[in-house]
Amino acid sequence: MAYDFVIGMDVGKYFHHACVLDPQGRQVLSKRINQHEGSLRKLFGKFLANDAEVLVVVDQPNNIGRLTVAVAQDMGADIRYLPGLAMRQLSRIHVGNSKTDVRDAYVIAHAGLNLPDALRSVDRVEEVFTQPKVLNGIDEDLARAYTRQINQMRSALVGTYPAFEHVLRGQMIHRKWILHLLAKYGGPTKIRRVGKARLTAFARGHRARNPEPVIDAMLAAIHGQTVSIAGAEYAELGVAMSAKDALAKLEHRKEIEAQVVLKLIQDIPQTEILLSMPGIGPRSAAQILMTVGDMSDFPDAAHLASYAGLSPRTNQSGTSIMSNSPNRAGNKKLKNALWQSSFASIRFHERSRQFYERKRKEGKRHNAAVVALARRRLNALFSMMRNGEHYRDIPTIQEAAAA
Repeated sequence: MAYDFVIGMDVGKYFHHACVLDPQGRQVLSKRINQHEGSLRKLFGKFLANDAEVLVVVDQPNNIGRLTVAVAQDMGADIRYLPGLAMRQLSRIHVGNSKTDVRDAYVIAHAGLNLPDALRSVDRVEEVFTQPKVLNGIDEDLARAYTRQINQMRSALVGTYPAFEHVLRGQMIHRKWILHLLAKYGGPTKIRRVGKARLTAFARGHRARNPEPVIDAMLAAIHGQTVSIAGAEYAELGVAMSAKDALAKLEHRKEIEAQVVLKLIQDIPQTEILLSMPGIGPRSAAQILMTVGDMSDFPDAAHLASYAGLSPRTNQSGTSIMSNSPNRAGNKKLKNALWQSSFASIRFHERSRQFYERKRKEGKRHNAAVVALARRRLNALFSMMRNGEHYRDIPTIQEAAAA
C-alpha cells in the first residue's frame, strides 16, 4: 500500500522523536514530541488531514510505546512496529555511528517506507492478546528478579563457603526444598547444627525426592572447611533474605500462570486450536499465546521458527559452509514451550515418536532430535492458527494405499 506520509517514532519514557518522510523519502519533519495524548494527536492530525494515508512505525509497541499505538489507531492511521534486531541491523547501513533519537527515528521511518517486510503488525492485536502479552512482560521482570537473587546467593556463598556452593552448582540451587532450606538456615553455620536426620525430614517435608545424597554432600563440604572467613555470618543472613525473595518471585510467577493466564486463555478462541495439538497442555498454550498471540505477526512458519530459535545457525564463508550449529538465540519462553510440548508428545503420539526415532537413527542426539520435532510441529501449528483448524493426523502414503 502506498502512503502519503510515513512517521517513524523513536519512543521514550517522557519524550518521543518523530521523523516524517514523504513517498520520495524526503524528510518533512523531525521533531521531539511529548509523551502526551494531546501532543500525539496534534502530530498525527497534521498529516492525516485531507484523508491522507499515513503509516506510523514505532520501535516499541508495548510499555512506553503503548500510548502512541493507541492514539494512532484511534485516529485511523496504520500502525506497525520495527523489531529491535531489525532496528540494530538497519542502523549499521546508515551513515554515521552515533546513536541519537534523531537518527533512530529516521532509520525507523526509512524502514517503514522502503522495507515493509521488516515491519510487524500491531493493528491486528486484539485486546484479548494484549492482556497475555502484558502479563508476559510482568512474568519476564519476575524471572529476571529471581535470577538476580540466585546470583546474589551464589556470590555470597562462593566467597565464604566455596565447597558448599559447589554442591549447589547448576540447577541444584533452583530446587524448591533447597531454597526453603537456605531461607530458613541461611547457610553452613546453622545447617551444621541441625544434623542429617532433621535435614532429611525437612527436605521430605518440602516434597524432595531422594535428598540424602545432596545432604551428605552438603555436610561433607561443611565439615571439610575448618577455617572461618570474616563476614560469613552476614553473608549467610543475605543468603536467607535472597532465598526468601527468590521463593516469593516463584510464587508470583505461579500466580500469574495458574490464576490469571490459565483463566485468561479460556477467552481466546485460538486456545482450543493449540490444545488440539498432541503434547500441548494449558501451560504450554499459555506460554505460546503470551509470546506470539495468534501468530499473525509472522509472514510464514520459517520467520516464526527463527524467532523461536528453532532454525539452525549456519556459519558460511563464500562457497564453504563452516558449520551448522544449534541456535542459542530466539525467544526462550516460546522455545521452551515448543520443546517441552514436543518432548511430551513423543510418549503418547505415534507420529511424533516415529519422527523422533527416525532422527535418532540418523545420528542426532536427544535434544537435537526433539528440536527437529519441534520445528516440524511448528509448521503444523502455524498452518492450524492461520486456517483456524484443529490438529489432525494426515494419512501417510502407505496408510492411504492400505485404506
